[in-house]
Amino acid sequence: MVKPSLQVKLAGVKLENPLMNASGILGLTSYSLVRLAEAELGALVTKSVGLEARPGSPNPTVVEVPVGLINSMGLPNPG
Repeated sequence: MVKPSLQVKLAGVKLENPLMNASGILGLTSYSLVRLAEAELGALVTKSVGLEARPGSPNPTVVEVPVGLINSMGLPNPG
């Protein structure tokens, strides 16, 4: 049986498949990034990274509103 190709192009970059993790708690540590890479995703998404360390927004970072939730982490990163 022929294995179908899942290759896609995203912003001009060829990916072997269209699967990728969302930026979030799974991209927080080097251990979790290695585990995700071993899962053979088409692309690996990390948390935000900057040149300078940034603490992010003060609490509350998630607020309930009548139509859902507002999340403002403030792009915290170790720099």
